Amino acid sequence: MKPIEQIAEKIQQSDMVLIGVGDEFTEKKGKNTKEEILQAYQKVMDLVKRKPWFLVTVNTDDLVYDAGVNSFFVVAPCGSDRSGNVVTNEDYDESCYLSQWQYYRNWLTSTIGKKLCILELGVGMAYPSVIRMPFERTVLYNQKSSMIRIHSKLAQVPEEIQNRSICYDENPVKFLNTL
Repeated sequence: MKPIEQIAEKIQQSDMVLIGVGDEFTEKKGKNTKEEILQAYQKVMDLVKRKPWFLVTVNTDDLVYDAGVNSFFVVAPCGSDRSGNVVTNEDYDESCYLSQWQYYRNWLTSTIGKKLCILELGVGMAYPSVIRMPFERTVLYNQKSSMIRIHSKLAQVPEEIQNRSICYDENPVKFLNTL
């Protein structure tokens, strides 16, 4: 089965989709252009268009919004370059994302007992407590869930969830754009 078929099948079989976007989905590492990233976001939205979804990103580049992703279903706890409020700033104001984070937590609670597909794109070890570790725990505890992890170097998953995971050792932007 081709990768796109595997991914589409997992998403189609799910009730809901949780998307995590990490730093391999940016221009910062010099591996992707803005145009490639915007196109990859569109591919993701095409894959999940018939499912309830939510997207969590540690990226501050705001490209998720430039791609036309519905911001009502996006939380970016590390901040925004445009607003100048970024987690690495000394005066970072965490309250800017907290109401959206609470909405995300409520959404995540609604996935209990449902077939949840977690699509993790380029999430490495930058802020692992925001996406990577909580997503793994979600798959571990929700026995109806599955994970698709795409990362060029850190695509592996813990042994406890391997049987419900598909991992691709690829740059997620390039991978999605070649599907």
